[in-house]
Amino acid sequence: MKEFTVKEILEYSRNIEQESYSFYKDAVPKFDNDNLKVLAEDLAKEEMGHYNRINKLLENTKLTEEEMDIKVQIKESDHNMLVATKEIPENPTALSILEAAYQREVNTESVYRTLISITDLSNDIIEIFTDLVNQEKGHANRISSIMKKYK
Repeated sequence: MKEFTVKEILEYSRNIEQESYSFYKDAVPKFDNDNLKVLAEDLAKEEMGHYNRINKLLENTKLTEEEMDIKVQIKESDHNMLVATKEIPENPTALSILEAAYQREVNTESVYRTLISITDLSNDIIEIFTDLVNQEKGHANRISSIMKKYK
């Protein structure tokens, strides 16, 4: 088991969203198709919204220092899953970028599902993570439907 504070979990979640934003911004110029460029821009914007939401919770939180410093334990196998994020492959095709994006969204959804299961988190945090699960799942579904056109 690895031990993290609530604050560390929120900071990690914020970093995931920053990485996802960067992933989609980096993908835009790699796409030849204007529809895929728009998709990547839209997803980048949504990921920045997720980032801002988590950042607001960290910066302007109603949580006390004591609540932010609560330590929670995460199983080693879950922690290893938490750090698995996909990057844009070298010499990418549209399909390879979409596949990496899809896996990123699936992994992120799984991270938030795992974090929801931690009972020491406040209701505000659980509510945000639940909403993010649904949004990440929506991203994955959107990407999956577009991938079918490229297979």
